[in-house]
Amino acid sequence: MDRTGLKEGELFLLNKEAEDRSKVYLLLSNFYLQRPDRQLLTRLRTPDFINAMRSFLSEDEFTEAIRLLEGFINSIKDIPDNEVLDILGVDWTRLFRGIKKGYGPPPPYESIWRGEGRIMGEWTRKVLESYHQPGIGMDLGDELPDYIGIELKFMARLCYEESSNWKENAISEAGRFLNFEKEFLDNHIQAWVPAFLTEALDEAKTGFYRSILELTQGYIKTDQRYLSSRL
Repeated sequence: MDRTGLKEGELFLLNKEAEDRSKVYLLLSNFYLQRPDRQLLTRLRTPDFINAMRSFLSEDEFTEAIRLLEGFINSIKDIPDNEVLDILGVDWTRLFRGIKKGYGPPPPYESIWRGEGRIMGEWTRKVLESYHQPGIGMDLGDELPDYIGIELKFMARLCYEESSNWKENAISEAGRFLNFEKEFLDNHIQAWVPAFLTEALDEAKTGFYRSILELTQGYIKTDQRYLSSRL
């Protein structure tokens, strides 16, 4: 324990902020990592889904993205699940898997978007090194370390660890994770993800993925401001 002059209410707020940020990063991560399935459609068709999104992303910066998402949800009310999944699956594949040149943007791997033009490049190694630094481990699944979904998932994990430390009054350890978050956001995500999102927005065919791309774009900017203010 390393208690400081922070009051109980301040610790609760810091814990809640980190916990909420972890949830948003994990949600965004899953949209890139997982091909659309029936579980996603079930969530989209639940009335509470859009309300939950509004509560997490209440800033004006997300208004247009939430509007796009709500519009898409309304547009699929009378469309069978199989048809919706086909439409979303095609857009997900074209935007995020890099099937072939000219069919969607280059795939969202940091090594590709930072000038190496190939996967498993030098930036892949550097990202993997960043995952080892906090000493918490990182589950990559079947993906490469520098895929957009994995990088967002890592931010979710860092925020979760920060939250856990605020909860335990481990102030200096919570601050250590805040620094890891800002360093990774500045040195990796901000260095290439905005460029990918801009190009992908021009290529997206569905309101759903336009909204996800815009939400990601807005949240990265918002979180960078948040981390700068906290540190």
